[in-house]
Amino acid sequence: MQIISNSTANIKLEITSEDLRHFSDELISRAVNEVAVALKATNEDKLLTREEVKEMCGVCDTTLWLWNKRNYLKAIKVGNKVRYRFSDVKRILGETNKISGYGKD
Repeated sequence: MQIISNSTANIKLEITSEDLRHFSDELISRAVNEVAVALKATNEDKLLTREEVKEMCGVCDTTLWLWNKRNYLKAIKVGNKVRYRFSDVKRILGETNKISGYGKD
């Protein structure tokens, strides 16, 4: 294959329909995997509202304020709105530490 990729000459290949089908299936599979990875990365960067975060974490506005103040879950200002990164919320949900925000440091 290295010879073919470095060559500028015209080359004729003889392949079976089964080989061609296998090749196309492999290309499609790779493309689907790349798209899935890209979509997952996009979802990680999604911004959530306060209401969505409160529902996901089972907390109130005061807890979100406290988490932001303690840099546990940093809020992002978008204009005059407060948002939270999905990846940050996922991180704190995965931690086994206190989640209520009212525990001792």
